[in-house]
Amino acid sequence: MKRTFFSFVVLLLISTISLAQKKIWTAQDKAYLLKQLTDTRNELLKTIAPLSEKQYFFKLDSASWSANEIVEHLSLIEEGYIREFWWALSQPTMPESYRDSTAGGDEKALAYATTPNKGEARGTNLPLQRYCTKDIGIKVFNFNRDQVIDFFNVNAGQDMRGYYVFRKNSKGVRDIRDLHQQALWLISHTTRHTNQLKRYLEDSRFVK
Repeated sequence: MKRTFFSFVVLLLISTISLAQKKIWTAQDKAYLLKQLTDTRNELLKTIAPLSEKQYFFKLDSASWSANEIVEHLSLIEEGYIREFWWALSQPTMPESYRDSTAGGDEKALAYATTPNKGEARGTNLPLQRYCTKDIGIKVFNFNRDQVIDFFNVNAGQDMRGYYVFRKNSKGVRDIRDLHQQALWLISHTTRHTNQLKRYLEDSRFVK
């Protein structure tokens, strides 16, 4: 009897240690995401704030986006991610092995903010000048960013490390991201395009 009880305790300890080693969405994770979602929004709005309507819609050349198009693109991406967050949260429990598949995903997502590799917007993510004024563009972006922030607040009790979205990388291999990592990609995407806009504003061709 004692031997059986001892074996049970050992198995329980092993299970507990194994669970502790898995990536669980912590309060620190949540706080970090919310701060970055707020800070990157503020940096974008600060960059846009001094622009007149003329400057906001100005394009350096046919290959460049205006501030209006950048903000529109960011809004479109946010809309897609919001739907994806809610979709992932509604899915059945995924295999525990998926947690191992996301190793290194945080670093990869954060690196996207400054990687020199050029991305390519396509499909419904392409800006089509849907918004006719600066105020409307900012209003739509703010609404969508609020929706992202609300998602992580409303679902604070969920383990965002245990829900996943999927992408195919350049080699056609499926890439698994947990929802915390997907939010990091969204944050990096905002930083990436804010920096793009800053470069435009410093260009000698930019209208004064």
